[in-house]
Amino acid sequence: MRKGFQLTALILAVILFNVALPAQEATEEETPEKQFNTLYDTEAVINRLSYENFKNIKLLRTAIFNYGKGESQFEELVNDYARASALYYRKEYIKSANLFTQNEKNIHNVATELAKQYKETSEKLHIDMIKVGVKHQLKSSIEEQKPNATVEALISNASYAIQMANDFLERSKPIEAIFYFRRAKENCFKVYDILKIEIPDTYEKDKVDMQNKVYIEKEKKN
Repeated sequence: MRKGFQLTALILAVILFNVALPAQEATEEETPEKQFNTLYDTEAVINRLSYENFKNIKLLRTAIFNYGKGESQFEELVNDYARASALYYRKEYIKSANLFTQNEKNIHNVATELAKQYKETSEKLHIDMIKVGVKHQLKSSIEEQKPNATVEALISNASYAIQMANDFLERSKPIEAIFYFRRAKENCFKVYDILKIEIPDTYEKDKVDMQNKVYIEKEKKN
């Protein structure tokens, strides 16, 4: 009788162990690993990134359409943001924070590639604008006229903006860099306007982008 009781107890113990193990595994599956700093509060990460990612996606829209991969790239960032938001409303907080964190990285990568393009076009325009300004000063001197003081100020402003943009780019702050590259272009274009010199067609997109508008390429006339 005692042996029968011991056997029954052993069987029950095995059954309970086998039941408890899947339950434990299920619990572990329900709590995903944090893909962000484990010292950070999950909801604090969500609150911060839901605001910052939204703001940055909005700021990058025109740049993505003008210099990036267009609508598909923009929609990819938006869709990831929307999925992260959906997880939050479903109270899957860690999954939501993880996806918001990945969304932040993707935004940063896109912005970095865009900033490099802004750097290239801004510095080329800056050099061309300086040539225009120097020619103006030389011509004014030859003709014994006083050069336009505003031109020199705009050249200085553009140079400062380029310097600030490159500094932000080196510090891995591409969105701030794009802002200053645009300001540099703005000052460059003002020099052309003041001196009543036609802006080269190669900068047509840059002039539209500077106004935070999407450039629509004109059809070539036959």
